[in-house]
Amino acid sequence: MAARVPPAADAHDVPSELARTFGAAVRRRREALHLRQEDIAFSTGIGRRFIIELEAGKASCQLGKALLVAAAVGLRPVDVMAGSPEDEEPLLPDLEAPVGPDRG
Repeated sequence: MAARVPPAADAHDVPSELARTFGAAVRRRREALHLRQEDIAFSTGIGRRFIIELEAGKASCQLGKALLVAAAVGLRPVDVMAGSPEDEEPLLPDLEAPVGPDRG
């Protein structure tokens, strides 16, 4: 499920919500692959504590490490952010190219 962007008044909650969504997706994928956190830690060289915090949705996790863990379980960030096909309102909707004098 894709994270929803809260109203402007709650904009400070966006990073936390995105971190929870990303972490949950990593956990679901890892579990679907029947992998333990230790397996991911060993294969990526990233500590298990980091993986625990990532899956828990810690917003201050390092992006590079988070992306490495996601790649280790076959997740692309765009897949997480776009949500599943049954989601009605993905965070990153399809964008149309701008139309103007120079563009068509």
